Amino acid sequence: MKKLFIAITAIGLFFTSCNQTEQYKLTGTISGQAEGKVYLSKVQDNDLVKIDSTQLQEGAFEFTGTVESPQRYFIQLDDKKEAIQFFVENSNIDIKADVEKLTEAVIVGSAEQDVYVAYQESQKSFAEKNEAMYKEFMAARQAQDQAKMDSIRDEAMKLQDEKTAASKEFVANNSNSIVAGFISYRMMSGMELDKMDELYNSLAENVKASTYGVMMKEKIDLLKSVAIGKTAPDFTLNTPEETPFSLSSLKGKIVVIDFWASWCGPCRRENPHMVELYKEVNEKGVEFLGVSLDKDKDKWLKAIEDDGLVWKHVSDLKYWNSEAAKMYGISGIPATVLVDQNGVIVAKNLRSAELKVEIEKLLQ
Repeated sequence: MKKLFIAITAIGLFFTSCNQTEQYKLTGTISGQAEGKVYLSKVQDNDLVKIDSTQLQEGAFEFTGTVESPQRYFIQLDDKKEAIQFFVENSNIDIKADVEKLTEAVIVGSAEQDVYVAYQESQKSFAEKNEAMYKEFMAARQAQDQAKMDSIRDEAMKLQDEKTAASKEFVANNSNSIVAGFISYRMMSGMELDKMDELYNSLAENVKASTYGVMMKEKIDLLKSVAIGKTAPDFTLNTPEETPFSLSSLKGKIVVIDFWASWCGPCRRENPHMVELYKEVNEKGVEFLGVSLDKDKDKWLKAIEDDGLVWKHVSDLKYWNSEAAKMYGISGIPATVLVDQNGVIVAKNLRSAELKVEIEKLLQ
């Protein structure tokens, strides 16, 4: 398999050298739809942003432009939730798709896309095994078979480890491909900081200079700035009453910053435990500050009331673009940051039981 990955990359790079132009030219046909608006989009600040559009002419469309380095783009149609996802580089790229099966489009002319297709193929067996495990788990839950559920969870964790190992091997064997940077950036979520550094340093210089390499470096630098032992960055967001509230106003106290949202199932399941912890430690001078990644104020306020979250709350209602969440490098919730009386970060991402232990250490 390793030799196959290397061979695919070599062929792709050769193809690029023969097909390289100063701009990209995307030509495509959508069978099953003759007319309508077509959009070319890409992800910017966690949102899918339309950057160009055209009209289908007898099922055909065309886009031209330039990219500094290969990037993942999307072709979208009006009234269609699915999109064609592919890597654009400055070459002549042909796209053939069925309007009812946009995710199965065939893309020719992008060497980076060829590498990504190879990566997807390498991940298929993991997806199939995961789907089978999910069905087994649901059946066990229906039967209230806790032992079986626990066993499946253990298997799922092992499968995830295998999947991660396979992804790392693919990246190592294709370290000159921009796709390696894309895969690596996605793998960083939940990874320890030293492992992120190791992954980034394994990439070729051209990949480090790409959009995804730059994003990796920025994230690593950000996480280093809010690592344990660093001063907690101050931020100011509005309370439910639209009153600005700053983290710095709690200086001198032990503070638990709790990043959560009304739409986050794991957050809501953790909230009762956080309520109990708050009751135990608040009278000892410990403050909680809830930072919501909601975008609907009414749902945010309802969750606060329904879950009995009596501590201070703030939000800018910007979802994953929350200024505070970005400042602290939050990529998953629930997430907690424990700050001591001197404003220094002493622990991160602890659940209520572990959090209680660390708080008690600070209270001694």
